[in-house]
Order: sequence, then C-alpha cells, then structure tokens
Amino acid sequence: MQKIFIIAGEESGDQLGAALLAELKMRHPYLKIRGIGGSLMVSAGLEESFFPMNELSLMGLAEIIPHIPKMLRRIDQTVEAIRVFNPDIILTIDAPEFSHRVQKKLQAEKISGKRVHMVAPSVWAWRADRAQKIARFLDGLLCLLPFEPPFFERYGLKSEFMGHPVMDMEGVQTANGPAFRFRHMIGLDQKMVGLFFGSRRSEIEKMGSIFLQVAKNLQQHDPNIGFICPTTYSLRASVESLLRTHHISAHIVTDPKEKWDAFAACNVAAATSGTVGLELSILNIPHVISYKMNSLTWAVVNRVVTTKFAHLSNNILNKEVVPEFLQEKADPQMITESLLTFLNDRDKVQMQRNDFAEIRAALTTPHKKSAAQAAADFIESL
Repeated sequence: MQKIFIIAGEESGDQLGAALLAELKMRHPYLKIRGIGGSLMVSAGLEESFFPMNELSLMGLAEIIPHIPKMLRRIDQTVEAIRVFNPDIILTIDAPEFSHRVQKKLQAEKISGKRVHMVAPSVWAWRADRAQKIARFLDGLLCLLPFEPPFFERYGLKSEFMGHPVMDMEGVQTANGPAFRFRHMIGLDQKMVGLFFGSRRSEIEKMGSIFLQVAKNLQQHDPNIGFICPTTYSLRASVESLLRTHHISAHIVTDPKEKWDAFAACNVAAATSGTVGLELSILNIPHVISYKMNSLTWAVVNRVVTTKFAHLSNNILNKEVVPEFLQEKADPQMITESLLTFLNDRDKVQMQRNDFAEIRAALTTPHKKSAAQAAADFIESL
C-alpha cells in the first residue's frame, strides 16, 4: 500500500483517523496520505486537509439546506482530487451525508481504489435498508459494535468488528477516582453523583432542569451528596449558568486530561442518552440515562426506530442493564429513586457491574488488538 485518501467530518472522526494513520505510518513509513481531517490527523501524517473539516460538521443538521450547493461542489472537488491522487484506499469515517455520496460517486465513475467506510450506520436501530444500499458502493466496512457485521455481510459487503475505540483511549484503563478526589479536596467517603447534561446546548436546555431537580431531590435525602459535571470548554458557560440558576454547587470538569478520573470519582451518574452511557459502562460507573424531545419528534422516532433500547450497553446485551428514563418517564422523582437505589443497595450495584464486565468483553476484539491495529489489518487485507 502506497497511498491512502482519508476523510473525517467531525472531531470523533479526526480521533479515529489519527489513531489509524499512526498505525499505518508505523507499518508503511513511506505511505502518502491526502484527505480531509482535523489537527489530530495532520499530526498523524495527513499532509494537509483538502478543505477545513468543520465544513462537514453541518451535514445532517437542520442548517443543511442553505449549504447544499456548497456541499455538492465539495463532493465533486473531493472526487476529482481522489481521481488525480489515485490512491490504493479511500477511507471515509462517519459523516455519512458527505462520505457516502463521495464513495457512491467514486463507484459510479469507476475510479480505482478500494472504498472503505469506518463506523457502520445504525441499521439495527432504524432504516435497515441502508445496509443493502451501502453494500453496492463499498468494498469494506469497519464496525465499532460486535453485532453489526452480519447486517452487512448478508449483502456481500466485507465487514469487520474493529473493537470500540473508547477501550483504547488514553486514561480509560488507568482512571483514578481517588486521585481526582484528592486534587479537588473531596473526601473519599463523600457520595458523589455525576451529572452529564449532554454534548449539545440543546440537550443542556432540555435535560438540565430535569437533572438539577434530581440533584435537589438527592440533597434532600442527604445534604452531603456532591456533584461532578464533566463537560467541554465550549459548553462550560452554559453549565455554569444552569447550576447558578438552580442554586446547585458542583465540580465542573472541562480538562480532557481529567475526564476519565472525573468519571471514576462518581459513585453513580445520571446521563443524557448518548455515547457517554457506553463510556460510563466501560468505566464501571453505576448510572441511569434519560432523554426528552418534543412530542412530534418522539412520534416520528417511535415509528422508525426498531431497537428496544436507547443505551448501547442494553442493545449489546439485549436487556435493560441500565435504567432508561425516556420522554414521559424523564421524571425527576423516578430518576432520583433509581439513583438512590444504586447509592444504597450494593447488590444492585454489583449486578450492574457484572453486566458491565460483559460489555467490556464484548467490545474487545477476540485477538486483543487495539481498534487501530484491527482496522489497519482489515485495510491491508483489501
């Protein structure tokens, strides 16, 4: 393998791409790398981003309509750049609204190079017909969840479970809750509850008042209960404002180097439904998830989503390992009671942690390789 063109459309894709490029460069020191990515991929060997990665961050959002003409131009420009570069591999990472259109056009125009996509669409949750559609224009698919490959292999698409990258993230395996408590002067015996409001401002607005009412309820039961709120730099001001409005004191954590220690310092957590739920499972933190959306959106979701659960851990084990409080069940009192159960019932905690051990085992590839190593093996096999 001499040349690879790689496309990532958001920060999570930049992280995945950087880890893979580092592995490929180690195996192929003279590998030429072109594509679209962020600073991490550039540091890992991408010569320069063909255009700024953040242009793709709008894809799939409500704001997409005004940007359609620019998106179509970018697709054409990217396909032409790939034609000129003539790579052995064209790897797209997530961002399906852009990535799939590029790969489909490459296939239609018979441009050489193996077409690979990383992060399978959630066909197990909704729109199962997408599996057959992407099998028509891809040569390979890298999946993050162990149950995903069969959905695509039935249509002849070579698919591989590469392991979930969260398992390989720096600090996950060495997360140190007591060290975090020492740095922030939190007693080892103090009960700490993690409040995870979400990764978007809209989620903070929807879930913030619910979780902070939960916080007030918990402190009525035990005034010594404390709170930890991991978030991002960009959302810190929103979280601070929310806490002030509800007169709740909490340790707000935005430093990425402290993220996993902050998780490990929590006795229990309440999280907005999303990837953070899987992260909490991997870190062995007892928790519940919740989510609330407008009634019209919820009606649409109920019609198209086929999976029984929202939490990935529940889907992996096909049972409710983590309590889910969705829509009308997103009730502060119900969430409070569930958290109090975990705070006071060691047997319940141990049962959930036993299931978390199964989750960690399921997310580890049989050959015990990192996600980047498994992805590199798959790409080389093509």
